[in-house]
Amino acid sequence: MNVPLGLRLTSQLFSRPCLQAGARTLLISPLHTPLSLLRPPTSRTIWTSILPKSTIERPKSVSLIATRFVSFNRRARPSPRTRQAPSLPPPPEPTIARPATLTGGAEQEPIRYADYVRPPSDSSEPPPPPPVSPTQRAISRYISLFGVIFLGVHIIWWLPYLSGLGHADEKEKLGELGWFAKYVNPWRDLADRWLTFNPSIAFERLGLNAHPANPAKIRTPSGEEFTFSGYTGSEGESVIAKVTQFLLPTVSHAEVWHLAFNFFALQALSPTIVRYYGFKRALLAYPLIGGLGLALVLVVDRFTNPYTHLDRTTAMLRYRDTDPKQILQQTGRKVTPTEQSEHWLLGQHCRNALGASGVLTGFLAITAIVNPMAKFELMFIPVGISVRTLFMGFVTFDLVGIGMRNEGMGNIGHLAGAVAGIAVWALWLRRVKLPDQVRRQLMMGLRRKKMGLE
Repeated sequence: MNVPLGLRLTSQLFSRPCLQAGARTLLISPLHTPLSLLRPPTSRTIWTSILPKSTIERPKSVSLIATRFVSFNRRARPSPRTRQAPSLPPPPEPTIARPATLTGGAEQEPIRYADYVRPPSDSSEPPPPPPVSPTQRAISRYISLFGVIFLGVHIIWWLPYLSGLGHADEKEKLGELGWFAKYVNPWRDLADRWLTFNPSIAFERLGLNAHPANPAKIRTPSGEEFTFSGYTGSEGESVIAKVTQFLLPTVSHAEVWHLAFNFFALQALSPTIVRYYGFKRALLAYPLIGGLGLALVLVVDRFTNPYTHLDRTTAMLRYRDTDPKQILQQTGRKVTPTEQSEHWLLGQHCRNALGASGVLTGFLAITAIVNPMAKFELMFIPVGISVRTLFMGFVTFDLVGIGMRNEGMGNIGHLAGAVAGIAVWALWLRRVKLPDQVRRQLMMGLRRKKMGLE
């Protein structure tokens, strides 16, 4: 053992209170001098006399030494007698109006709700509302902007009916078909040209299909004949029309119920996109998903539909001849599965499509990827459903609709919008860094799910 270390340990052993005699004093004879006394004093040890001479009686024969070893060693701890409990902070002052008190020993008065209610303030003004965060303001602006756009485009769909009502007095003179063709069809042609998406017209505008030479004529069961009023395109189609056909249909709704349903879905799905990626990125993601989804519809129609080479006039005439109601009225028999499939394929090629459903399905797909633990409550269903389950349910519904040849909804457009949303997220939004608060919440949600708390 190192000699200075041994001397130091020995000196600390003899300096402990249990080995001191009297009031923290050790009377040592010359024969029992501690070994540490033989060590010369250093800068870390000091030998001092702490007791007055009156308290120590020195024998005449032997000179005694009253000493106390004081060490400034950092590892040395004070003796238990010198330790004191830390001082506690003063108790906080009560902030309640009338706190409950203890009476009669351990008995406590019953605690009432009124005892813990702060006294009303003297001012009659209502308390100020909580501050609105920038994210909430961005979400409100996003929903309000698209709400105004949806409503403005929807008003255009009422123009044909307003035009017809303004000339209702000529209905008896021109007949219903003549009145309809003169006053209603022009406005409907304008709306069909700019506010709907039709694969057959899109192919003509892009130069992939030839334009029809002459408009078709349709004869009604009553014997009346009139020219087909559907828009057939033109040779000198502008670039604006070619581009807007992929954008304007995504904000267009012809029926009120369609507008209401899509607006409620926008209110439920857009806050997640705005909160995760910001107002500007969410605003740009809407036309990107919508345009890419309609482009995918063209690709699917081109490679899977055997009637994609037909122009719109021919396709509409054939679509009308294969209508189950028309066949039942003319021949009195029901359509076969082959005729039903042909009628559905012709409708996918020449029928107009519109609505924000494809974009909203893309928003749902992005939310299911980024935050699959999010909960949604559907209308009239007061049960929270995870966004992943909801997305899988919508995809299953669209696949079943395609298998059953359903014409009431654009099932292909919904699936194309979902694929477009996933593509936009993978190529662009995936590289965007989420806010720290959002990342923290997502991480905590994953941990709770891993621990089985959700």
